[in-house]
Amino acid sequence: MGKYVIFGGNGFIGSHLAEALLQRGHEVVIFDHFRHGTRNIASIVSDVTLKKGDFNNEHDVNDALKGVDAVFHFISTTNPATSFNDPIFDTKTNLVGTIKLLQIAAQRDIERIIFPSSGGTIYGDTLGSPISETTAPKPSNPYAISKYAVERYLHFFHEHHHLDFLIVRYSNPYGERQNPNARQGVIPIFLNQIKQGKRPVIFGDGSAVRDYIYIRDAIDATLQILESNTEEKVYNVGSGQGTSLNELISIMSQVTGENISPVYVYDEKKYVSKIVLDISKLKKEIGWQPTTELTSGISRTWKWINTIID
Repeated sequence: MGKYVIFGGNGFIGSHLAEALLQRGHEVVIFDHFRHGTRNIASIVSDVTLKKGDFNNEHDVNDALKGVDAVFHFISTTNPATSFNDPIFDTKTNLVGTIKLLQIAAQRDIERIIFPSSGGTIYGDTLGSPISETTAPKPSNPYAISKYAVERYLHFFHEHHHLDFLIVRYSNPYGERQNPNARQGVIPIFLNQIKQGKRPVIFGDGSAVRDYIYIRDAIDATLQILESNTEEKVYNVGSGQGTSLNELISIMSQVTGENISPVYVYDEKKYVSKIVLDISKLKKEIGWQPTTELTSGISRTWKWINTIID
């Protein structure tokens, strides 16, 4: 069994990853700022090692890497919406911080870096769908540009410093513990608005299509890739199915039993109109496919939303 550090292990994706690693018998270190407590990892907090620190502090990062076999780099300080407003902050905190992490990891002879890139944004408005890993990325916002830049730096450090890596290009993960008050993650955001008796707000006409994957499926795919010992470096991880925002609202009406009438708001920012990932490589080489249908995943997320105290 290995010892892994998860940068951002107290977050939405990281907390689910920590649980799954523990279930597989691994030793887990969670690095985070813990400004909002440890609610996401409450059920496992006694089973992991906590490292409180600042990702942009080299001493903190270096300390977190002591004695670990591999690194899950799941910290991100921005999202597509916020990166538009401050691309300099996005670059300083996400890209520069990651380069420092890679330098320290190379010096410490860490076996591998696992990085969750953004299959939902880095491909841009690419013609044709679904989109495979061989499609040339065309990132169209600062968040996506930073994600793709990190991918290229991973290749650089592999070539020049022999630092192994795995890139998982997630589509749009959703599920329990995803912040319903953030500016990313429409499923918990919409469900929380419905719970509060509000009308969900859709930017645009609702025709935008995305590939949504339930969080536990995304984590299972990630760990199956790692356990396969594949030599491949990049995998799309998604459902392989496209769903529009309007279709999401229809599913949520069924799940919640509410007659939902969203508010449509014009947005001048340019977002990708359609993105569906081709997961045939993952199916063929790893033998994995998602097991949670969208309606079922939304139902589970709705149950969780109703346990949250506003």
